[in-house]
Amino acid sequence: MGKCGAGRWTCSMTRWLLLLVLHSAKCACPEECRCEERIVFCESRALREIPLNISAGTHGLSLRYNSLKTVPQGQFAGVQQLTWLYLDHNNIQDVTAGAFQGTRRLKELILSSNKITQLPVGVFHPLVNLRKLDLSYNQLEALAAAQFNGLRKLQALNLRSNQLRTLPVRIFQECRALEVLDLGYNRVRVLARNVFTGLGRLMQLHLEHNHYNKINLAHFPRLSNLRTFYLQWNRITMITMERLSWTWHSLHTLDLSGNELKIIGPLVFESLPNLRNLRLDSNRLSSIPSYVLSAWRNLVSISLPGNPWDCGRNVCALAEWLQEFGGRQDGDLLCGAPEHLQGQSLTEAISSGQGVCLPAAASPSLTSLPPLFGGFSTFQSETNNDTIYFGEESLSTSFTSPEELVTSTAGWDINAEDGNEQASLYKILAGSVALVLSVLIILLVVYVTWKRYPASLGEQLHPGGVQEPSRRPQHHRRHSPQPKEKTAVGALGRRNRKAESKGSHQTDGLVIAQEYYVDYKSSEPETGELLGNGSAYMLQSGGTRDCPVFHSKGNSYCFEKLYVIRNHNIISIFHPE
Repeated sequence: MGKCGAGRWTCSMTRWLLLLVLHSAKCACPEECRCEERIVFCESRALREIPLNISAGTHGLSLRYNSLKTVPQGQFAGVQQLTWLYLDHNNIQDVTAGAFQGTRRLKELILSSNKITQLPVGVFHPLVNLRKLDLSYNQLEALAAAQFNGLRKLQALNLRSNQLRTLPVRIFQECRALEVLDLGYNRVRVLARNVFTGLGRLMQLHLEHNHYNKINLAHFPRLSNLRTFYLQWNRITMITMERLSWTWHSLHTLDLSGNELKIIGPLVFESLPNLRNLRLDSNRLSSIPSYVLSAWRNLVSISLPGNPWDCGRNVCALAEWLQEFGGRQDGDLLCGAPEHLQGQSLTEAISSGQGVCLPAAASPSLTSLPPLFGGFSTFQSETNNDTIYFGEESLSTSFTSPEELVTSTAGWDINAEDGNEQASLYKILAGSVALVLSVLIILLVVYVTWKRYPASLGEQLHPGGVQEPSRRPQHHRRHSPQPKEKTAVGALGRRNRKAESKGSHQTDGLVIAQEYYVDYKSSEPETGELLGNGSAYMLQSGGTRDCPVFHSKGNSYCFEKLYVIRNHNIISIFHPE
């Protein structure tokens, strides 16, 4: 009986103690707040300070919509069971370094809509179990590189609507569990290549409403699990992919609306094979290249309105793609050019028969290319039988009448405003061929003139000319007769035959007479018969074939003047007249 009584007494004491704890917990609720079990609501009470008598067993504390200005050090050290804390919509300007000491179990911290301009580097380091951190709508201007170190379990980080201009390299390196990152509505201009290091699990990235002017997808290879990428309302004029070094298989949604996009790199959408939703509305696109359209094979939703589309021939590929697209299209596409189609729907411009996207059969085609040298070839239109021939020395077009010319070209839609690339190609080719043929004709005329009239051509090339060298006595040294030399007449014959075979010497378009000088002392009888013993001669030839001929010893010599020289003096001159 004693043992049973003792047990009953113990049970009763336990019950009384439990009731006491519950009663004390109930009594610990601050007067300014409302408590529900382990959750304390102190919202919209115009509080200037955080209440002190908050129960240690509190799991959730909401201090929203008050007038708090600071978060003192160790303010929540006695609330060790706290798992979520809401401090948003206050006037908090200062968060001390030890403000969250003792709250290791905290999983959600909301500090949005305050006036925080800076944060101590280690203020979040004690929050090793933190899953969600909201710092949006503050006035943060900069973040330290180690600002978020230790937050290995953080899954969502919101830095939206601050005044951030730069992001330190590897600032999120230890946030390896991060899945959602919001950096929208800041003033960031440039993204460093390694700023997203460590975010291998990131699935959603917000970079909208910043100041980016160029996006290179090669800077995002570490975001291998990213599904949604928001880049709308920046100042992006170009999006590129330097090289196809990696493929972004995970990305499903890309928002580029509200930018100044004009250029889309050729490898951008090749690196996004699984893209489903694309927004390109409100940009400055006038056409979409065919290589981009071919990469949009898996899209299910696209938005393209608000661009100044050029409703010429360059838009035909896009129009055809939109007709075959079976997904959702947002809005209607309006023409921005040419002037007579401005404001008109792209669909109406194509269907109205105003020369946009004519059938391929009505367009001129290039059947063969004209060669640069020799031969001839043709350009021929599929709409008529008129042929333009390109020859070596002439460029001619044959039509039977002006009326036929008008009729034959009526089917050609050559309109510069419509962007007729084929007509431009024909004009360039025709002009190039005409230029080449003109140069060839000029070269041919110059060559024929040079071959037929070399003297006159030389005078044209050198108007000053070269004067005929003056005739002056030449001084020659005497030579003793050598065994190999023959008579003077023989030497004279050899030199005159050489002159006759070569003809006259041309110098700058003038015919200059060639002079042959021989200083010779006679030692043979035949020489004496011609000029006398001990004499020398000088024969001057005019370089023409109708000159007088001198006969001696069976040889014939052509000359105009014959000079007899003795002791270096001219003693007589023989003229053939």
